[in-house]
This record gives sequence, C-alpha cells and structure tokens, in this order.
Amino acid sequence: MKSTARRRNSRSLDLSLLILAVATGVNGLTNVTHNIPEAVAIGSIVNLSCSYDLQNDPLYVVKWYKSGSEFYRYLPKEAPPIAVFGNFSDKINTVLSDAHRVVLKDVTPDLEGKYKCEVSGDLPHFHTAFTSGYMHVVGLPEGIPEILVEKQRYAIGETVKANCTVPPSNPPANVTWSINEISLNSTYHKTIAEKMDNRSRTYAGLDFEISQDSFRNGRLQITCHANVFQLYKMDVTTLIDEERPRLASVLGTRDSPHTGSGVANLTIAHWIVLLVSANSILQCTR
Repeated sequence: MKSTARRRNSRSLDLSLLILAVATGVNGLTNVTHNIPEAVAIGSIVNLSCSYDLQNDPLYVVKWYKSGSEFYRYLPKEAPPIAVFGNFSDKINTVLSDAHRVVLKDVTPDLEGKYKCEVSGDLPHFHTAFTSGYMHVVGLPEGIPEILVEKQRYAIGETVKANCTVPPSNPPANVTWSINEISLNSTYHKTIAEKMDNRSRTYAGLDFEISQDSFRNGRLQITCHANVFQLYKMDVTTLIDEERPRLASVLGTRDSPHTGSGVANLTIAHWIVLLVSANSILQCTR
C-alpha cells in the first residue's frame, strides 16, 4: 500500500511540474554552445568549455566525448560529481573542471580529435542537446624562417629567385610572399618530413621578374610570411638593390691608370704642332 501510494505521489508530482512548465511557457534547456579551440600547442593547458541555458530546470548531467567515446561526466547528484574515463585519467585537472568546462593539462598529440559536449536537463523537461568541434594539436616550429636569394643586386628585366625555409612543424607551415607589401603566391611549395615528432620542414620558392615599377628608391622589399594556424606567425624580410648600368668616360676617370699618359701625349702633340708652325713662319720671312 505504501509503495503504491509513493508511486502515485511521484506521478502526481511529475504531472504537476509538467503542467507548471507548460503554464509558464518555459521550454527547458536551450542555447548549448561550445568553446573548443581550433588548434593548441603540444604541452599547453587547454580549456574546453560548454555553456547552456537551463531556464530554471535543474541540471541532470553533462557528458564530454572524444571521437565518440565518453571521457568526462559531471553528475551533480553524485558525490563526487566528476567522473573521468579511459586514458584521460591523468590528463584532466579535476580541481579546475566543473559543469561548464574541462581543463586538459600538458596536451599531447593523441588528444587531437572531435570533441562533443552533451547536456541533459532534469525535471520537468528532460531535454538533451549537444554541440561539437574539432581540436588540432600542433607541434610548432622552433626558430624563424630564413630567406635566400641568388644575389643582392638585380637589373630591370631579370628574374629574382628566392627561397624561404621554415623550421619543422606538424602540420607543415603555410607560406606566402609579398613584394613591396603586395601579396603573391609561392611559385613552388614542398615539405620534407623529419625523422622525429612527425614534423616536416617547409620550403617555398618565388620567381619574380623585375619591372620598371618594382624598385622604390632603388630598392625592392621581399617578405616571407609563415604561419601554423594562429599559433605561429613569423615574417622575414630581405632587401634587393637595383643594378644600374654605368656610363664609360671617353677620357677615363681620375682613377684610370691611363689618364696621366693621355694628358702627357696630348701636351707633347701640342708642342710639336707649335714648333712646326713656328719653323714654317721663319722660313717664310727669310
């Protein structure tokens, strides 16, 4: 009799809460959104957050999944409310984690993947909603890019051949170029895998023909832009000087070794002309 009475009272309570929810127009759980970073660096601390609006409904449970497998659960009715599963037992800071966020510590490459936050409200609606996002774990380049060019002086009509090398990373760095701050794509782009950490060194080349408008005050600015997501951004610039043709002097310059002899020969010739002229005049007067 007592068991039957309890069940009746429980159903009556559930029905009363449902009627109250309908009467007040409250819809329960809404606006489930996440903040899962697109990319994080190896070894960093990462916050996976999940926000939601229960609209006066109590929280029943929050579950987190990676690649379809549950690894974190927050159940407020349990003591303690946090449970961690699988290989995440030593990768989650349970002191800082709660119903809205999961804190990952010392991130490793195997934590890359798709994450899903699933939220369930309690009585009277029992609504469940989820949101998901993909997180990349990145091995950043150690160092800055390096630009190499064939020579430092170019004339109009010549082709500049430049190469930009970015230290190894995973994934490989993306490289673009700019000439005098005008963006250009690479002429060629290749990566060479390193033996450790699955990282690849990036090589990008640029072939650019010099025109009359290329130089500014006799100089050309070439910049290599390298990035890995938003975590690594480096710009390296080199300057190219204009090679201008030199006009040769008819008589040479002061530094010419032939200048002195040329002047001496010219002076002797003048004296010979004068002497011949004087001798002719004397002959005529006799």
